[in-house]
Amino acid sequence: MFYRRMAVVMAIVAMAAAACSSTATTAPGTSTAPGGSGASAAGCVVGVSWNNYQEERWAKWDEPAIKKALADAGATYISTDAKSSATQQTTDVENLISQKAKVLIVLAQDGTAIKSSVATAKAAGIPVIAYDRLIEDPSVLYQSFDNVEVGRMQARAVFAAVPKGNYAFIKGNKADANADFLKSGQDEIIKAAVASGDIKNVGETYTDNWDGAKAQTEMEQILTTNNNKVDAVLSENDGMATGVAAALTAQGLIGKVALSGQDGDAAALNRVALGQQTVDVWKDSRLLGAAAGAAAIQLCNGTTVDKVSGATPFTTPGGNTVSSILLKPDPITKTNLNDVLSAGWIKKDDLCKGVTAGAVPGC
Repeated sequence: MFYRRMAVVMAIVAMAAAACSSTATTAPGTSTAPGGSGASAAGCVVGVSWNNYQEERWAKWDEPAIKKALADAGATYISTDAKSSATQQTTDVENLISQKAKVLIVLAQDGTAIKSSVATAKAAGIPVIAYDRLIEDPSVLYQSFDNVEVGRMQARAVFAAVPKGNYAFIKGNKADANADFLKSGQDEIIKAAVASGDIKNVGETYTDNWDGAKAQTEMEQILTTNNNKVDAVLSENDGMATGVAAALTAQGLIGKVALSGQDGDAAALNRVALGQQTVDVWKDSRLLGAAAGAAAIQLCNGTTVDKVSGATPFTTPGGNTVSSILLKPDPITKTNLNDVLSAGWIKKDDLCKGVTAGAVPGC
């Protein structure tokens, strides 16, 4: 599975090379590193605005992949960290522009608040990649995974485990369009059971900044309100699932309540192996980072966002049409844990901590 998806991304990178070959030349004395796109973006500065660099995946997976793609093409990487502040991110983007960034990759803290920064970049002739989170602006290139499908995958696995019962919904940050994309995918799967009364929604909440500690408090409140009678929790990501798991553990319910997540965090994958989390939708961020780097190289060389290799039109909830590249996620359950092991995403010792040998594939 991993190698098929990697082949798709490498095809995008290869197309980036072809797209740039007619306009870019390799600087004297410069060689293309193995695995690089082959396209030159020597002298190009790419600025990355992280919304919250403290999240596990950004430093561990996304950033190294972006850096490698840019370095292989001779581009320069610079970055800022907004630390979950939309106001700080506005300042950060201005800072990146002042450092002569030719392309911006923006992981938006607030999809609405960031639009003024996109307008500033656009006025300066700087293309913007909306990285992993949608920005409602036709001028951006939106790169992410298919987040509606992530929601479907979460709900399919949880619904298979618990086709009837009380469901709680722990959603992400309200200012992030992904929270609603995920919920819409979940609803597609369970709407008939909800309509029939087989599934009862006993608690639903947005969670500021996708914060795990806040998710724990929210779950504690839902459990209290329902006298612990909760059968399944559709948590939209792993950080929040960690908080939910803590609340369930305190009530002796861990492993008894179906639970979802996404991102492939080590703790969440270990919970899957332990039987404490039903599904963890794995979005291999290395592929997304590589695709963003390949796109940035093309944009550095004058390609417009709608002509970036692999880009297709995407209609946003706000009715805008943006160019997009959406990658396919993979649901990880106890039956296919070998997928993340064979891909080198997690070490066996971390995946199988506390797991009885032979209890699940991979352990």
